[in-house]
Amino acid sequence: MAEQDQKRTLILEAALKRFKRFGLSKTTMEEIARDLEISKGSLYYYFSDKESIYVAVVERIIADCFIDMSVYVETAQSTTDIMNRYLELKEKMLLEYHFLFGVNEWIKDVPSSLMRQTIELLQQVEVAFIAATIRKGICLQELNEDTDADLTAQLLVNVLFGLWVIWCKWQASGFDPHDRDGLRCFMDREKQVLTIFFNGLRYRPAISHERH
Repeated sequence: MAEQDQKRTLILEAALKRFKRFGLSKTTMEEIARDLEISKGSLYYYFSDKESIYVAVVERIIADCFIDMSVYVETAQSTTDIMNRYLELKEKMLLEYHFLFGVNEWIKDVPSSLMRQTIELLQQVEVAFIAATIRKGICLQELNEDTDADLTAQLLVNVLFGLWVIWCKWQASGFDPHDRDGLRCFMDREKQVLTIFFNGLRYRPAISHERH
């Protein structure tokens, strides 16, 4: 089993290099196999097609990126600290792996089913992370204890995704994924949305209306 896991990891690493350099559409199973110096038959033993490799690559990157965040939530002193670290992580992900999350796909009226699957994977992890952050905020008595963490997290992720789609469409005529200033402009907007959202959830002591 350990040998199979190691071989699978090597396949994903080789595929990631191909996707980064040539994109998904211009990468073939034959090229991935050739990079690894194995037969196509051996490659098909682990993955049924190129799309399944692509999804596995995305799953691995998301897991690697968010595992540290999950640990950080446990020891963080405030939700503000968590959100700042989350934004740093997201900016890093977009800079390094923009080619996996299909910026250009979201300027289309109907994104591909594969890209929808990719985004759904990312959203599931984000919802779980933000829900955990909200629960942490409640434990710290920063956020209102009546907040439904799961429902609120789902709503927030939907809002952030809407912001992402609008930004992608706005950048359609001249988007450069390596433009750090443009990406930071987007991240600043996301930070503003998160700040407004979490401010709305903050705990406020009941105001006494008794006359003195």
